[in-house]
Amino acid sequence: MNRILGKKQVMLAILVVALGVAVYLNYYFTVDSSLPTDASTSSSGNFGDAHFVDNPSTVTKPDKAGEKESVNPSDYFVQARLNRETARQEALDIIRDMVNDVKASQKTQEMALEKAAALSASIEQESKIENLIKAKGHKECIAYIEDDKCNIVVRSEDLKATQAIQITDIVVAQSKVVAQNVNIVTVK
Repeated sequence: MNRILGKKQVMLAILVVALGVAVYLNYYFTVDSSLPTDASTSSSGNFGDAHFVDNPSTVTKPDKAGEKESVNPSDYFVQARLNRETARQEALDIIRDMVNDVKASQKTQEMALEKAAALSASIEQESKIENLIKAKGHKECIAYIEDDKCNIVVRSEDLKATQAIQITDIVVAQSKVVAQNVNIVTVK
């Protein structure tokens, strides 16, 4: 007689719950409750691209019509975190749909579980990196880990070489990213 809940289904449930907890904890520890959270953000463009952070007084981002609009730098980090959380939630929904699809093959479900585990690991690593960088004296930062690359956006008037080395060391120690694949972008 087949068991209703096999080892794979139990493992899947544990991974989905762990991923949900990791997303929640990352959101809880990275969003400053004193800043307004405006959910109306643009889905086009990548925050952290160099052309978005080249002006010391404002950050520009394209709006839905393709024109540039000015964004307060303090809002940059709030919006970037919201965009990252939205993208993660969409990815989690897709993974959950793949796993729960009765017609999906065993291989597809296993790939979905691997993606969920990788996403969970990235969330944990990004959270640790952000907290450690803040502990080194930077007011704001956000980390993006994708495969073997890491982009760090940090608030800094003038990032010194020693600070850049500290940030790179933190990323290398907390993730599987090598120093050559760490990109640091400053927002004033």
